[in-house]
Amino acid sequence: MGYRVEPARDGLPETVLVLRWRRAQFVSLGFSPREASALMRASADIAEVRKLIDAGCPPETACRIVL
Repeated sequence: MGYRVEPARDGLPETVLVLRWRRAQFVSLGFSPREASALMRASADIAEVRKLIDAGCPPETACRIVL
């Protein structure tokens, strides 16, 4: 039996909505849209990235650390 993704409330697959949410989270942490997209695609751990930012790590450095 194959895996089937059900459309979410606005007709988009849930996976697309999750990816959009992840990207928005990275942008809200101070990453550029390009960095946020790279972090999203790399499945970077948002909690770990948030800890780095909260500890004073600049977004550019945090991006290099987790990628």
